[in-house]
Amino acid sequence: MTAYKFSDNLHNLRMSPIVSISEEVRKKAPDFKAKTGKDFILFQRGEIDFQTPQYIKEAAKKAIDGGFTKYPKSGGEDVFKDAILFKLQYFNNATGLDKENIVCTYGGQEALELSFKLFEGKKGVGFAPCWSCVLENFVPYCATNFHQVPLESDFSIDYDKLDKALEGAAFFYLNTPQNPTGKLFSKEEVIKVAELCLKHGAFLISDEAYEAIVFDNKKHFSPTSLEYDNIISTFTLSKTYAMTGWRLGYLVTRNKEIPKLLKLGNYTQTAGVTTFLQHAAAEALKNKEESEKAIAQMVAEFEKRRDVFYNGLTSIAGMKVTKPSGGFYFFPDFSAFIPNNINGEERKHYIYDILFNEGIASVYGSCFGNYFTDNVRFSFSTTPISAIEEGLERMKKIFV
Repeated sequence: MTAYKFSDNLHNLRMSPIVSISEEVRKKAPDFKAKTGKDFILFQRGEIDFQTPQYIKEAAKKAIDGGFTKYPKSGGEDVFKDAILFKLQYFNNATGLDKENIVCTYGGQEALELSFKLFEGKKGVGFAPCWSCVLENFVPYCATNFHQVPLESDFSIDYDKLDKALEGAAFFYLNTPQNPTGKLFSKEEVIKVAELCLKHGAFLISDEAYEAIVFDNKKHFSPTSLEYDNIISTFTLSKTYAMTGWRLGYLVTRNKEIPKLLKLGNYTQTAGVTTFLQHAAAEALKNKEESEKAIAQMVAEFEKRRDVFYNGLTSIAGMKVTKPSGGFYFFPDFSAFIPNNINGEERKHYIYDILFNEGIASVYGSCFGNYFTDNVRFSFSTTPISAIEEGLERMKKIFV
């Protein structure tokens, strides 16, 4: 058969390098165990080791038994949307919205992909480092001309660089709290970014996947609470409720033209989210008491892990590390440990390879854009404190 040239957009997609790393670990781990008697330390994935709260599981079972197994309503069932409106008000301080401002999606990932699709072929801007799926999936799928604006070494914003980059841009992508740095953008920072988007006539796509995982009694500030019609906020239940495999999310915008379009895109891609899952999602969001209890328990454990990890990393001389305020990632700078004569691809993988050979799975910094390539991401979402301590001991043997 004659070779056929399929879509360039699909050819340009890449499987997440984090998935590839996990597959590499799966192959290597048995040999490492046999040789050393030790397990691999898994710092590479953003999976969660908590179980979905029981009250949500029961709601799913009840919905199935109640016969909610038919085709879903395009764009989302009213029961899910009503629960979203309740949550937006009590958790995000976002009022003045109704069901026509919402589209229910298969996870935050579909919400983001649909949002990027609105601006197909146009210029987009986002901070670097940037979540790898944006760079590997959404950008090529939507043929986006994507410009990266590097954060400072402490992950603060250079507003002059941002202002210049937004010239001619259709949208800006903001992730807060951020993957991979764990940075929680302050209310003042979010408002400033939103105002710069307004100045340049750009939309703000706000990825708030980690909104509930915030430490040190700080609060997440959602752009959705601002009464601007150029903001598209995307949310997921994956992290907040340990529901990664349920694939439940939603997007919210005050611009009512957008949900009309994205409802069509949602129908074209998936024909809507499974009905009984929407009923379970509704229970997750509207049962405020059970929700707050489950989130508090999870965040308390993540905060303990973060503190142990931070204390260990900062005890290694030469390590540059910023303490995360949200999410469950560290993104330390290992430049002090990389020989000056090592460059290019070898430099990008240098620390990752050293760690991997010692049974520590991480993600190299170049997965997250063109900057911070001497950094490495560590996730503590599935690692108990004992595993974190073991990983730190191995690192100290390497770098001290």
